[in-house]
Amino acid sequence: MYRELMVESIAAMVDGRTELGGRELIRGVSIDSRDVQPGDIFFALHGERTDGHKYTRDAVERGAFAVVVDQPTGCDREITVDDTLYALGSFARNYRQRCISQRAKTIAVTGTNGKTTVKNAITAILSTHHHVLSSHKNYNSLIGLPLTLFDLEPHHEYVVLEMGTSRPGEIARLCEIAQPDIGVITLIGPGHLQDLGSLQGVLKEKLSLVDALPADGSAFIGEGVGDIRGKNMSRIDRSLVFNIEITEHGSSFTYQGHRFTTPLLGPANVYNCLIALCVTEHIGMTVETQHQALMAMEPQPGRLEPLEREGVLFINDTYNANPLSMRAAIEFAVHIQRPRIFILGDMLELGVQAKHLHEEIGVLAQGSSDLLVTYGQFARYYGGQHFGDKRELVRFVIASLSGNELILVKASRGLRFEDIIDIFLEEL
Repeated sequence: MYRELMVESIAAMVDGRTELGGRELIRGVSIDSRDVQPGDIFFALHGERTDGHKYTRDAVERGAFAVVVDQPTGCDREITVDDTLYALGSFARNYRQRCISQRAKTIAVTGTNGKTTVKNAITAILSTHHHVLSSHKNYNSLIGLPLTLFDLEPHHEYVVLEMGTSRPGEIARLCEIAQPDIGVITLIGPGHLQDLGSLQGVLKEKLSLVDALPADGSAFIGEGVGDIRGKNMSRIDRSLVFNIEITEHGSSFTYQGHRFTTPLLGPANVYNCLIALCVTEHIGMTVETQHQALMAMEPQPGRLEPLEREGVLFINDTYNANPLSMRAAIEFAVHIQRPRIFILGDMLELGVQAKHLHEEIGVLAQGSSDLLVTYGQFARYYGGQHFGDKRELVRFVIASLSGNELILVKASRGLRFEDIIDIFLEEL
């Protein structure tokens, strides 16, 4: 946090109730009792694996002056609210409004795929000439986005935020917190169908970003959104780029008569770069600046990340998976002139459409690979050689190698397919 705040001010910001003395200063925010620093305020959040309310005493022992709770914990430094997660967002919104005198322009990026890459590309281009605060890693949730805003300082000119969602209403709440000036929807496809219900449900949720923009705001709308119209709205599709060249070392393309090159892999990343170019062109960045920034970008871990060992090119795309990102990874692989081995796992949170969508990807994967190997409950529907043990899977693949293959490794986050990459590197 840039600015220290008195407890009484924070209690008012989160609509909380407390008996703490109001003159004490809070110097930071924490949601993990192990990371608490003296003078912090600790938000006790309810998690899938544990509950922060169990650790309020630990937080105080480490120096937290106040703990935000929505149920009694027996700690004598409580600020009581109705919902600690909602309170964290409210604090971030109010901290930004009241404590930062120069309001930075905020760019929010959402979409089924490409959010992190587009956010990183926009940040890279803007950072060449401006002070930019960007979401840490993929801090795109009702927890991560507020934590990013606590790093906002008066010298920041732009804030570039990623917004993710898995259930209705999350994008609207993130917009309440962040108050974006520019909204970007990368593309729309089947993702998080378990809670969003359908493709129409995904679209409705993502369009909450456009609805939240101010009257003078700008929206950049990617593929799959359909025929929507509005003031200050720019449509983006792949027909804007020409002469695309895809290699295992990077990508090149032409946009508005200018040639761009990036180490990012595959046609999907060409599209992600296109979105970043359109947004930063609107802001006023020069072609030369854009070109240099895209050239300097590197693939992120687990996102079409190339790793070479013993002549074999691994494509580590283990960060996450849905039908669109699976298609994008396969589309990249078919551009590479090597024997292709696909190791694919489940795409999670697809609800009642899970079996059908896995079968569709299986048809594509079988027709695009020399060997298809699978692991996971729904991965059986891909129709490949199926395994129930990761190490056994790896040893099977290694036995078939000649030393020049491309091995694509991809699954949803919950399957921890990075373990497969690690086992390969051990065994080879």
